[in-house]
Amino acid sequence: MDTPADRYIDGAISQELLKQLAYNEKMSELGRISAGVVHELNAPLSVIISASQMIMREADVPEFVREMVARISSEALRLSQLTRGLLNFSSQEETESGGEADVNLTVEFVLDFLGYEAARRGVTLLRKLDYHLPVVEVGANLLKQVLLNIIMNALQAMEIEGGSLMVETMASVAGKVSIVIVDTGPGIPVAALTRIFEPYFTTKRPGEGTGLGLFVTKRLVENLGGSIEVRSTEGEGTTFIVTLAVVEEQ
Repeated sequence: MDTPADRYIDGAISQELLKQLAYNEKMSELGRISAGVVHELNAPLSVIISASQMIMREADVPEFVREMVARISSEALRLSQLTRGLLNFSSQEETESGGEADVNLTVEFVLDFLGYEAARRGVTLLRKLDYHLPVVEVGANLLKQVLLNIIMNALQAMEIEGGSLMVETMASVAGKVSIVIVDTGPGIPVAALTRIFEPYFTTKRPGEGTGLGLFVTKRLVENLGGSIEVRSTEGEGTTFIVTLAVVEEQ
């Protein structure tokens, strides 16, 4: 008897599934290798930071040298913080929906992490953060994944024309916090706007996307009890609004 599973294996969909599984496995291996590389980078960065601080404590160091060493120390410290955050993000811990996160710290991590990607596309990253917001009921790594998916999707769409991308955090209705991501990209065609959260739907060129990023993002947000909405106008840009519940005070 021909079962749905048999048809899934024998049909055209199975080829897409196999390609997706192969791609996922490749990215998984790349992630594990990258985590090892990042871990190795932490040791020399620590040496650079320590050596820079020792040089700056010397009394007879010329001022221009002190300024250069201070810049080296600052950049090494920034990279060290970024690598530690990346190692934390790449870990398999915190895969459940439980936990809590500081929205602003998470936004800052993601924007710093994507700074190079934005710069090479000519996109200016802006932030407007409300530092009085309470923490939200979502693990930090899951929130990072949600924001990475949305922002990278926007950056890829803005690769040709450049522009700006603003992330704003704000209190919305009682007990809720919203993260608003506004880009000045090409916008989403009306025909595609109702389908962007469908699995395997993509407007990107072959090889540039799996069509699963926004689908996974929506599922993650909804599984966390939140909501996500999108507004877009062709030629003007796109806005994503992610709303999450805050942690209730005991």
